[in-house]
Amino acid sequence: MGHYRNFKSVIYCTAQSMVSIQRDALEEQLAFFEKYCGVDKVYLEPYRDGLMIPNEQLEMLKAFFREKGIEVSGALTTTCPNLSEADEIKYRMGGTYCYSNQAMRDYLVKTVAYTARHFDEFIIDDWFFTSCTCEECRAAKGNRSWEEFRTSLLAEVSENLILKTAKEANPNCNVIIKFPNWSESYQEAGYSPALQSKMFDFIYTGTETRDTRHSDQHLPKYCSYSLMRLMEHYAPGRNGGGWFDPYGCVPMELYGEQAYLTALSRPKEICQFCWGSLYQNRVVTPVGLQLAHIDRMLSQVGDCIGVPCYLPPDAQGEDHLEDFLGMLGIPVEPVPEFPAEKPCMLLTVQALQDEDIIPKLIDYVDKGGRAIVSSGFMLGALGHGIEELTSIRYRGRRFRTQTFIEDGMMAPNNVYSRHSMTFPVLEHRTNTTWALAKGVAGEENYPLVLRDCYGQGQMYTLAVPDEYGFLYSLPQSVLKVIRKLFLPAFPACLDGPGQVSLFAYEKDAFAVYAYVSSLTRGNVRVIVKGAADGLKDLKSGRILPPSGKSSFGEVTTEFNLPMIQQGDINFYQIQWNENREGTVVKRGISSAPHDFDN
Repeated sequence: MGHYRNFKSVIYCTAQSMVSIQRDALEEQLAFFEKYCGVDKVYLEPYRDGLMIPNEQLEMLKAFFREKGIEVSGALTTTCPNLSEADEIKYRMGGTYCYSNQAMRDYLVKTVAYTARHFDEFIIDDWFFTSCTCEECRAAKGNRSWEEFRTSLLAEVSENLILKTAKEANPNCNVIIKFPNWSESYQEAGYSPALQSKMFDFIYTGTETRDTRHSDQHLPKYCSYSLMRLMEHYAPGRNGGGWFDPYGCVPMELYGEQAYLTALSRPKEICQFCWGSLYQNRVVTPVGLQLAHIDRMLSQVGDCIGVPCYLPPDAQGEDHLEDFLGMLGIPVEPVPEFPAEKPCMLLTVQALQDEDIIPKLIDYVDKGGRAIVSSGFMLGALGHGIEELTSIRYRGRRFRTQTFIEDGMMAPNNVYSRHSMTFPVLEHRTNTTWALAKGVAGEENYPLVLRDCYGQGQMYTLAVPDEYGFLYSLPQSVLKVIRKLFLPAFPACLDGPGQVSLFAYEKDAFAVYAYVSSLTRGNVRVIVKGAADGLKDLKSGRILPPSGKSSFGEVTTEFNLPMIQQGDINFYQIQWNENREGTVVKRGISSAPHDFDN
C-alpha cells in the first residue's frame, strides 16, 4: 500500500550518494524521508559522471529497498568523461555527449548495457541533450540547421544506442526518457517529444521551476503543471510522472510549489531529485503535509481540463506565454494537435508553426468556435490571410502605459498597474472590431482586448506586454475581462489579483492556488457562468452561498472565497441550480459587442 492514493512518492538516488553508503546509514536516511514525504519507489543510478557503482554494492542497495517494500528502478545520466586529449576541445556542457564521436558512442552503449542488466526499468536523466559544435558534429550536420541535425541525431541515438542496447542486454527492460523543463528549447538541443515519445516505452516530465526571478531558464511556476499536461497528450497513459529539485529555491517555499503544482496535474509519480541533496534538507519537511491534502482532494474530482493551447511540435516563440496566463487564473491545457472540436482555444505565436493554421482557424471560428489569439500570433499572421477575420493592422508602433480602462462602462474610470509596460498598437476599424479593454497614453487610448465576429463564432485578440512578468500587475478589472474570455472552456473564472491560479477538473470541480509572491494579495471571487446554488468546499464539506447574481447579457453567479493566503490550495465544486440556466456551452454569438456570450 503506497503513501498516497493518486500518485507514488519517488526519490531519485544518484550514483555519488549511493556508491559507498552502508545499511545503517540507509536506515537512518530512509527514516527521514518516510517521516516527511514517504517513499514508494526509488530510481537508483549505477552510473553518473564517470562513476560506476560496483555490482556488489548495487545488489545490496536493491535488496535493502525491496526489503522495505519500496519499488526499485534504474536510472542513467548520459554524461561522459574525456576519453582522449582531443575531447578537451569539444564543447560539452556538463559532460554531455558528442554523439558524432565513435568512442563516446561506444562508451554510452557500455553504460546503457550495464544499467539494463541490473534493472527491468530505467529512466534517462535530462542530460541526454547535446550542444556540441565540434568539427565532427559540423561535418555530420552539413547544410542542415542545428535543430534539424540534433533532433535527427538524438532520434538515431535513442533507437540504436539506447533502446536497441537495453533490449539486447535485458529483453524485459523498459526505458523511460525524461523531457527537461525547458520545453521552448527542446529542438535546439535535440529533444523531440513528437518523435521520442513514440520510441520509448514511457516518458517523464521535468517540472522544475525554482526561482523565476534569477534562473536563466525563465520558467513561470505554472510550467510545473502545464508541461505535465502537454506531455500527457504526447504519450497518453505513458507519462510516468513529474520530477523537480531543490536547487535555487529561495525562499524555500518555492520547492513546495513545484511539488504541489506537479501533484495538481494528476501524475502517476512525484519524483524528488535527489537523495543526497534532500536528506536533512528543511525544504522536504512540509511537502508530505500538503501532498496528503492534495491527494485527498484529487480523490473527489475528475481528470484535468481547461482551455486548449495549441503548441505544435518543435515550435517556439512567445516562450511560455500560456504559463504566464495560467498564473492569471486561466486553466490552460497545452496540446500538440489543433483542438478543432473544443468550444474555445488559445493560440500563441507557436501555432504559426502549423502551415495550415490560418485556414484551420477561419473554419473553426466560422463554425462557432471562440479563439483567443495573442498579439504575437496576430502580428505573425498578418499578410497570411488573418485579414479575413479581423480589421486589425500593425504599423510598427508601440505604446507604454500603466493606465487602463475597461470599455463599456458608462463613466469609465482610470485604473493603474504597479508597473509601466509596453504593448503593440493594434490599429482596427471601429464598428467592425471592438475593444473591450484599453491602455491609456496621454490623450489617446489603445486596445488591449479586441473582439471580431465571423460566421457563428468570435476571435479575440489579446495585446501582450513585452514584459510578460508584468501581466500579473494588470489592474483587477482588466484581468477580469481577460479571464472571462475563456469561460466556454470551464464554467467558472476568478476575479481577483494576479498570481492566483484556477486548476479545472471534471465534475465541475476546481482548485485555487495562491503563489508565494508579494503580488498575491487581496480577496478572490469566483464568477460562475450560469445559475449556481453554491460552492462546496471539498475539504470541509461546507457550502459557500452566492454573494451576487447577474442576468445582464448572461446569467452569472458570484461567490466570495475565504481570505486567500500565499501557498494555500483549496478545492471547490459547483453546486448547480436545478434549471442550470445559461450553463450549456454552445457555439454562437450575440449582437452586443460587450456581452461575454457563448
